[in-house]
Amino acid sequence: MPMPPASPDPTPPPAMLRSTADLVEFLPFLLDVEPVDSLVIAGLYTTPGTRGHLKTSAARVDLPTDGEDFNDVARRIADDYVHGHRRRGDDLPRQVVLYMCTTPASGQPPHQAMRRLAPLADAYRSAFAYHSVPILDAVCIAVGRYWSYTHPGRIGPEGAAMPGQIGPVTVAAVANGAVRAADPAVVARAFAAITGRAARRAANALGRATTALNNRAARTPFPVLAGQLHLETRALIETSLARIARTGKLPGARDTARLITGLKDPRTRDFALACDDHQTAHRLWQHLARHSVAPHEDFAPPLLTLYGWTSWLQGDTSAAQVAFRAALAANPQYRMASYLHTALAQGTSVEKYAAIFREAAAEMGY
Repeated sequence: MPMPPASPDPTPPPAMLRSTADLVEFLPFLLDVEPVDSLVIAGLYTTPGTRGHLKTSAARVDLPTDGEDFNDVARRIADDYVHGHRRRGDDLPRQVVLYMCTTPASGQPPHQAMRRLAPLADAYRSAFAYHSVPILDAVCIAVGRYWSYTHPGRIGPEGAAMPGQIGPVTVAAVANGAVRAADPAVVARAFAAITGRAARRAANALGRATTALNNRAARTPFPVLAGQLHLETRALIETSLARIARTGKLPGARDTARLITGLKDPRTRDFALACDDHQTAHRLWQHLARHSVAPHEDFAPPLLTLYGWTSWLQGDTSAAQVAFRAALAANPQYRMASYLHTALAQGTSVEKYAAIFREAAAEMGY
């Protein structure tokens, strides 16, 4: 994944960062969404502990997997970070803080997860040192505890408990207009799959819709069937959006299942991306994502991508990030989710992509 640009925070908290604990307490104010299994690079443009405001920037990337070469990953990330600043004509920060936020494997104590990432921390420090970017601190955060790779003697081997949510850094940040990152688990509740009796009804409807498609496929050439389904689903999307806008009523079980199965087709999904009524479409995509229940979760990525897209269009970048990541968790190869997730992380204007989708829809005659 390319290194997203780091944009200066327009309302950073005052420079009260004098310890690793302060840096950890500062982390939630650097991003829209709390980082999970992530490297966060926080650039500091003024010296911590000085008077006035601390100008900062932050960028997030996924932590590498165990099978990846840590040195190669670190060099690539540091190169992208530095070259990205130079391409934009931005000054490099005076210092950088590295946060490695990790989730231990099942049954693994947090301190073992910290030790596993120690070689990665060394690799990052060497990679940034190559570009003459000083590392103020390299921090590991796992399951409510943190450690410093740069100052290991200051924190015991079992780590220190995460600072409370009302520490001095938090007070200063909130007083100066900074907004705390959203909890991704809370954000994800908006599009989480329904449960209980409603989920069983949805699963049955999806089962029937899938069986009907298989029966049609057995007697219809694939290109013909694909064209038929595309037109049918487009018409159903338009009808559903018009009904929601007029009455607020969402599709019933049968139409919901037909929409979910039909939107697996990339052409139909692209048609949906170009829908003009973003608010109404957002309600429909949320409804469909919540009804993509087990054992039919393979239908979820397009719906989560559409939900993330309309979230972004409405300025809710937290929901967009979480939805795109959920789509990629369900299918790491789902390219549209990856494309939009990267665009959002790189700070690209949402209107640029809206124009691209509208132009593509017009070329297809939608």
